[in-house]
Order: sequence, then structure tokens, then C-alpha cells
Amino acid sequence: MAETNSTDFTLKRYHGITCVSRFLAAGVMSYHRLCIEGSEHLPKEGPALLLPKHRAYRDILLEGVVLYQVTRRYANYVMKVSLYGVLEFMGGVKIVRPKDVRRLKDREARKAQIQWAREKNQITMEYLAWLYSRDEIIISHPEGMRFQDAKGPMQKEVIDHLVQVEEQLGRQIPIIPIGLEYESYSKPRSPVFFRIDAPLYAAQFADVNGLMKTIDERIGALSGFGAAKQAKV
Repeated sequence: MAETNSTDFTLKRYHGITCVSRFLAAGVMSYHRLCIEGSEHLPKEGPALLLPKHRAYRDILLEGVVLYQVTRRYANYVMKVSLYGVLEFMGGVKIVRPKDVRRLKDREARKAQIQWAREKNQITMEYLAWLYSRDEIIISHPEGMRFQDAKGPMQKEVIDHLVQVEEQLGRQIPIIPIGLEYESYSKPRSPVFFRIDAPLYAAQFADVNGLMKTIDERIGALSGFGAAKQAKV
């Protein structure tokens, strides 16, 4: 990963647009009755990586509402490259997933797309490193996509990147697993449980695989899944 400094980037998130989107999100999420557990674990200052379970599109609204309600902070969201560009003004950070490239059937087109994806993701990772250096919060769904009623396999690229950034910055960055559980997706005022775990640190583990295993277990437990509730992909 290339070294970055404070002159390399400017924050893509626009404060005014983010404020408006937060008010709108709070209105939408009033459809549910929000139950927050472990709010003391959300950092009021400094960088952090939040790893929430991803069940539904509305999760992203929920994450922003809870974070601001507890800490008065805004976040930056790792999102798939195909989503609307305007979301970058609200904190979205676009990344190309391997599955986005595999969809191409033509070999030459896929080869060109892979090269483009590598270059795009390199810039994205450098921007994320810059955000950490600016004490920003990053939110990434570690399953890489929505799995409504099961656990998806953990994707470790964001964790690998965080470990590299820690070495670059010479500081530890808290990793916070978050579980989500909806009593109902359609019933008005049904509770949604937003469970925030105590921070983990990469230095606590012998390797990234051990860290990923713990993250997987914690998100599953916080989201109400048993060990056997694993999605097939």
C-alpha cells in the first residue's frame, strides 16, 4: 500500500448533504423501534472500523442514525462501485468487488476490467488510509453483501488493509463488531436490535485469520445466529 499524507486527498463527504440525509434517515427509521445495546463502545473520538451485520438496505440508514445519536459523529461507508455516485457526498467510498468483475463473459473485457478494478481499489485503499489518519470512522459490511437470515462468509480485505495502516501510522485502531436483529422487516414499530461489541485490536491475535474467526463469531452471536446458521454461497 502506498504511503499517503494529508495533502493527497480531501474529504468527499459534504457536511450539509450528510446532515440532511441524517434527518431523512431518522424519519425513515422511526418505522422501527430502535433498541441499542453497548452504545458505550462507539468511540466519540479517534479512528475506528465498525463491522455491522448486513441484513437489509435500511441497515445503512440505521448505522448512520445510531452513530450520530450516540457520538454526534458521521462515518465513511465502504460500498460497491455500482451504487449511485451521489452517495459519496454522504460518506460513501466505492470499491470494486471480485464478483463485480466475474460477471463479464468476454475474456478481454474481463481482463481490462480487472486492471481497472486494481487501480480503482488501490486509490480507494489509499483514501481509507488517509481517513484513518484523520481520525475518521469507517463502516464496512464484512460479509461483502446482504445475507438477511444467515451469516455470510467473512471478507478479510478491509482487515488486512487496517493492519497495514496500523503499521504505517504506528497506532492501534479499534475494530468493533456489530450485530443487527430485526423482529420484523414489515411490521410498523417492531423492534430492531443494534448490538455493539467491545472493541477488538489486531495486536491481540496471532494472525488475521484468528481475528477474522472472532469477528465472525461475535457478529453471529450479536445477530442471534447459532453456529450452524451459515449461508451457502
